Amino acid sequence: ATKAPPIVPAPPFSWTGFYIGGTAGADWNDPKVTLDPVNGVNPNYRPQDLAGVAALGTGTIRGTSAIVGGKAGYNQQYGAWVAGVEADLYAFHFNRTAVASGNPFPGFGNGSMVLTTNVASDWLATIRPRFGYATDRALFYATGGVAFGRVSFSNTDVEFAPLGNGFGTEASSASQVRTGWVAGGGIDYALSANWICSVEYLHVDLGSLSASGLVSSANLDTATLNFSTKLQSDIVRAGVAYKF
Repeated sequence: ATKAPPIVPAPPFSWTGFYIGGTAGADWNDPKVTLDPVNGVNPNYRPQDLAGVAALGTGTIRGTSAIVGGKAGYNQQYGAWVAGVEADLYAFHFNRTAVASGNPFPGFGNGSMVLTTNVASDWLATIRPRFGYATDRALFYATGGVAFGRVSFSNTDVEFAPLGNGFGTEASSASQVRTGWVAGGGIDYALSANWICSVEYLHVDLGSLSASGLVSSANLDTATLNFSTKLQSDIVRAGVAYKF
């Protein structure tokens, strides 16, 4: 009788090598806006007004958007441990406007203030070392590094303040490519010798962007509205990559 040839087990998957691929998912943005009003030489606000003005202009503008992009990286395997580095660039569309209105002037019944604030961002890039543990075709990893992204801010104010002469107005804006940090983790799974799918979570903090605008009315009473915008994002995405 002819014996069947012995079954040779497939060699363990090797994570060592370069890869390139694409990703898609969702981006939860959470920019925090802080207002610090400062009176001019001829004050526009009474001392007791400053806290109310600051509170009216301070808050969070939340929004969710789809995110798509590309990635490339390299892994080196050492036994069950895998170290590597990955860079990515992706696009999304976050553009949210919030309107805050009220009377922040205690005891002044005719007072009013309307603040219209916009925060926007449309791209993000990261460069991240990765370190993980492989169980053959599954790789569990943690990652963290540097993030880059454009953040834009604008604000307008129309108000009737106790010390102003008629309605006062203000406008401010700023736009800058910010550098911050990113951290997270995920799972890679090798579908074959060359194709890898992944699921990943990242938290991104791009730091603070500042903008200032002068409040002026028909007289010489002025104040400066100093804004600070801190953009943070939580990203969940899936990806596919080709390993060379």
